[in-house]
Amino acid sequence: MLALTAGCGGGDAVTAGTPAEAVTQRMKGSAGVKVARLVRLDYGEKVFTPPAEDDFVVPVNIGQYSESRTTGVLGATASDLTATYYRTNVPDELKSVVPTDLSFMTTRTITIAGSGTYKYRADRQDVPAGKSWLHGRSPRCEQLLRAIGSLGVRNLVSPEVLRKLAAPAPSSGEAIDGVATVVHAGSGSLAEFGDAALHDDPVIAAQLRERHDLPQVAWQLWVGPDRLPRRVHLTSTLPMAEDQQPKTTVIEVNFTDWGSDVLIDPPPSDQVHETGTCLDPEPY
Repeated sequence: MLALTAGCGGGDAVTAGTPAEAVTQRMKGSAGVKVARLVRLDYGEKVFTPPAEDDFVVPVNIGQYSESRTTGVLGATASDLTATYYRTNVPDELKSVVPTDLSFMTTRTITIAGSGTYKYRADRQDVPAGKSWLHGRSPRCEQLLRAIGSLGVRNLVSPEVLRKLAAPAPSSGEAIDGVATVVHAGSGSLAEFGDAALHDDPVIAAQLRERHDLPQVAWQLWVGPDRLPRRVHLTSTLPMAEDQQPKTTVIEVNFTDWGSDVLIDPPPSDQVHETGTCLDPEPY
């Protein structure tokens, strides 16, 4: 069991000069923060329902889902996130045929530093009878994620990523939850957010980046007077996306209750199935 228990941080983050410093100070001692993320996928195309006699053709968004919502908590060394999935823009006349609520895809992911990732899906996908969770911890998978870069929820509160997001000069932003903010806006390749470890092979890392068509990312980062992140807005485009792949992804992440007490337990060992496949460190 990993217990993350800390108070409001004593206000020490107010003295920070940058978001990276503020998060480092506030997350010290395993304090947590609540997060909520909304992801919208745009496949850039339509498919059509086959017309019947005297019927009409109705365009419907393609793809397995077009929106996901993730809520949960982050700590300095662990996270517990649950994602739900939905189809959006389904015409009213087709909602009785095309379900919009994809509850069977609900996914909960627990990540604990040094222990890997535990993933639970409502449909129990890829787990044998009697098991509920998949557990993965692969150096190869971890190097892949570092090499190609990531802007997942955990990455957004890492000092390395925050230094890059906050590099552009700030401008005045709107109030969020009653707090005045400034916003940093910029763009670049997802590869810029890679964070290779000292033991990673640089040649392999370069090959991994070449094999993956990395998207371009535009971002906005809102921070409060204490320099803690309040919201991040990301728009990524994948020019070489193929059919059935999203052309554009829009992500909005909100951070609230910095300094929340967090308690994260790994799943019961008798419910865990070990897997050699790569597990994303959070639900998408």
